[in-house]
Amino acid sequence: MNKKERKFKDVYQQSKDKIYRLCLGFSGNKTDADDLFQEVYIKVWNNLHSFRNESNINTWIYRIASNTAILFIKNKKINNEKISQLQPENLRFENNEDKILDEEIMKLYQAIASLKEKDRIIISLLLEKSSYSEISKIVGISISNVGVRINRIKKTLTKKMNNYGR
Repeated sequence: MNKKERKFKDVYQQSKDKIYRLCLGFSGNKTDADDLFQEVYIKVWNNLHSFRNESNINTWIYRIASNTAILFIKNKKINNEKISQLQPENLRFENNEDKILDEEIMKLYQAIASLKEKDRIIISLLLEKSSYSEISKIVGISISNVGVRINRIKKTLTKKMNNYGR
């Protein structure tokens, strides 16, 4: 195994779960999340030589994943009708003993998938316990704006989650 392959294997192992959840949050279904996930790691592999260690590698991968997800969504033209038709059996985490996600988590992913693109990135990063500073760097907004957007996103998600129960 050469140096690039070892580096890729390490970053893949470190980031795969978080990136898959980001992909699922963007796509809203397992099939598209799998395709998006594969596309992200193809880009990571192809651009690994260009990573300059000026930031955390996870931040760099998240930026690739976010940009790839936005393009993927635009190209696939995923709309809210498709998102609202999600079935629980389509939402599974391969790395979690292939258990079906419970209904509340499915509702959360549906709600996240219905957000605007930048808000999906922000909330996905927050759910992965990224700091406001990291989110700011990845999304390209000020740290104070991150806080404001997170509060708005939380209110929106709370409202959506409450409406799903009706």
